[in-house]
Amino acid sequence: MGERLCVGFESARALWREVGRAVAGDNEASEGRAPLLVRILFEDGAGIDLRSLPSRTRITSVPGSVRARALLALRDAYPGLGPEVDACVSRQSGRHCVRGARLHLVTGSYPAGSFRLLGEGVQLASPELTFLQLARSLDEDLLVAYGYEVCGLFARDAAGPGFCNCPALTSRARIADYLDRLERVRRERGEGMPPGLRRARRALERVRDGAASPEEAVVSEVLFSPRRLGGFGLPPGRLNSVVRLSRTAADLFGMDSFVCDVSWDGARVALEYQGSQHKLRTRHTYDLRKGNVLGADDRVVVRVDRTMLGRQDLMEEVAKSLSRALGLRWREPDAGVRTRQMRLRRKLLLELEGR
Repeated sequence: MGERLCVGFESARALWREVGRAVAGDNEASEGRAPLLVRILFEDGAGIDLRSLPSRTRITSVPGSVRARALLALRDAYPGLGPEVDACVSRQSGRHCVRGARLHLVTGSYPAGSFRLLGEGVQLASPELTFLQLARSLDEDLLVAYGYEVCGLFARDAAGPGFCNCPALTSRARIADYLDRLERVRRERGEGMPPGLRRARRALERVRDGAASPEEAVVSEVLFSPRRLGGFGLPPGRLNSVVRLSRTAADLFGMDSFVCDVSWDGARVALEYQGSQHKLRTRHTYDLRKGNVLGADDRVVVRVDRTMLGRQDLMEEVAKSLSRALGLRWREPDAGVRTRQMRLRRKLLLELEGR
């Protein structure tokens, strides 16, 4: 295949963020063209320009060594990758010192769809494989956070809490299917399982699709994770899904639905996160209207913001309000549970700030 470089692990995470930002740049709002998030949520993604996505490939293996020429070209194209690129090799002999590369021995067979072509001679671990690879280095809570990211409608900046909206790179179901196919391939060929597989499966159980911002993702992880892991143990809701109004409300207000940050099937309850993106006048007005109309339709709307996310007492209020609205019995957390909850939020918020 000529010169090939396989990029994975942390460098793959950074490159997928670059890809998300590139897609967002290709779809900037203009006169007559709505913001990308609006097109994703309300127009089923019609007409979105996806030319910046790496192309799919049938490649199922990792090259034996790193080609310096491809590595130099990649670093020139993506200077934000830093002084070393995480490169995968399949042979121990390929782990000789290569300037500018952090080498990882990645052996065994992989199913189709494990790699994408980023450019001439560069294969990139797919979002699903990247999630698995990061299970080796991230603790489980931060792996869950990354799952929310790749299954979400946003791409984070290289550092700090900034982000832009873009289509999801993958989904919880697609990651689960990939892990199943990978395990099946390895078993059929009598090969060992890749490191991190069990942790990846455990973390994936806590991931939900569709968060529209990093802060929405943190709120969801905190509320839905089990208490023994630092969450509030609430039943997982649907993120950024359509909530249909009753016929009476639809006739009264001349609209039939809203998209809510979090909603629960069969319950007249919604959670709304008031984040930095809500400073936009049009978004702020939309959210005020949403709260008014949903309230008039006899629905409970619970709100949370960044300040509340940082305080245990205020997050307990949010969780109590949701529990009551969902018809659940509230259990007062003991000191141990509260400590775990504060630790989880602190960890996620520090990671959100890039620290």
